[in-house]
Amino acid sequence: MSAETRPHDPLGATARWTAAVRAGEHGRPDALIDDPWAELLAGEDGLAWLAGRTPESVVPIVIRTRYFDDWLRSVAIEGSLRQVVLLGAGLDTRAWRLPWPAGTTLYEVDRRGTLASKTGELALAGAVAGCDRRAVDGDLAGDWGSRLVAAGFDPTRPAAWLAEGILFYLPDPVVAAVLATVTAFAAPGSRLGFDIPNRAVLASPYTRAWIEMQAAAGAPWLGTLDDPGETLRALGWAASVAQPGE
Repeated sequence: MSAETRPHDPLGATARWTAAVRAGEHGRPDALIDDPWAELLAGEDGLAWLAGRTPESVVPIVIRTRYFDDWLRSVAIEGSLRQVVLLGAGLDTRAWRLPWPAGTTLYEVDRRGTLASKTGELALAGAVAGCDRRAVDGDLAGDWGSRLVAAGFDPTRPAAWLAEGILFYLPDPVVAAVLATVTAFAAPGSRLGFDIPNRAVLASPYTRAWIEMQAAAGAPWLGTLDDPGETLRALGWAASVAQPGE
């Protein structure tokens, strides 16, 4: 389906924006992200959005991507976790671009259409996943946990769970439900990474332009956690919190 005939899909648009940011960073001589497929996935819409942004406005996305790249290298690639779950995977290309150890199974949870489109485009480009990548058709507001298990996920084995760039698009009750589901399916030794703002971010004059841009595009930021560390500790996790500036 061409960009001209693609139905309006706000979250699909934000995935193309993020891919465009990765593409822009990939082209820099001192790039923090190596993603040769990002430009393809961003498409004309994503690249046009990036062209309308100032370079400094997208730096947080670059930092976030590299932060979680390094986190996955630490806990899964250099660590012992051989099950990886990407929640709201969208146009993420880590299954293809990171050096996964033998025996790694990576589950991408998202809507069927999003995952199928990405799979098809990357296959046509000759990209080959470096792990056993499994697409899981699942709505994070629904019963995605059972679908994950049906795809082969073993809840008795520890896993690395990542929800990058997705929780703030979900209402607070859905964020709570996602974290509860992860907790229910996470064996001891599992690791969980995610990003989410606090409520102050949604009202701050420093972030107002970005928040208003998101809302105008039909993808408003909704989900917040004022104390994510305490939220996770209440669920039984040992938690630490990092700010982007750190």
